[in-house]
Amino acid sequence: MTDTCTLPHRDPKTPKTGTLICQGHHHWLNNTLDDIQTTTALLPYFIQPGSTPGENVRYARGIDPAAPIRLEVVALWDRRTIAQTPDDLTPVLAILEAWAQLIRDERNLQTPKTPDTILSTTSLIHTHLDWLTTQPCITDLATELRQIKTALHSAIGDHAPKPVGRCPVVHPETGECTGPLYQDRYGGMSVSCRRCGEVWDETELRRLGLMQTTTP
Repeated sequence: MTDTCTLPHRDPKTPKTGTLICQGHHHWLNNTLDDIQTTTALLPYFIQPGSTPGENVRYARGIDPAAPIRLEVVALWDRRTIAQTPDDLTPVLAILEAWAQLIRDERNLQTPKTPDTILSTTSLIHTHLDWLTTQPCITDLATELRQIKTALHSAIGDHAPKPVGRCPVVHPETGECTGPLYQDRYGGMSVSCRRCGEVWDETELRRLGLMQTTTP
């Protein structure tokens, strides 16, 4: 194991006993998996064109009529979706299926008789999260879950608000993060970095504020 959490921090933090990450990031992973399941359950309500706030639907005349559904939403739970560039749509189900298969292979689990879904794969990851936090791949899982969460919220029109600042975390290999900081979307007294995942809770917000005012 390691003496410090393998996920990004402004100051080194001690991982939970027998794992590679700290209690804060373990809590974040649990909440992110819950969030993915909740947002996925909302997708059917946003599949029709014009169903998201502020979306303007225009139908152009032509030989091929516009699709009667939002294809960018359908693609999220289609395992055939592939991202070839960073700007492509996040292949949510394909990513989660890959993690589910890794868990089954490494833990000698049987493959289910029914096809994987976003809900079934996140439930499997949730069940085996304690084991995953002991594996080096936990850093990749955290990165991809963050991407999935962002893609799902974007699909339902729940876009991130304006950032409240820039992340001052300095990473040994890449330098200062400078990622956007956002308030907790559910009203909690915390701020998190969209890029590195660092979280400032209620007791640390004053310190963060002082860091923001002294940043040139």
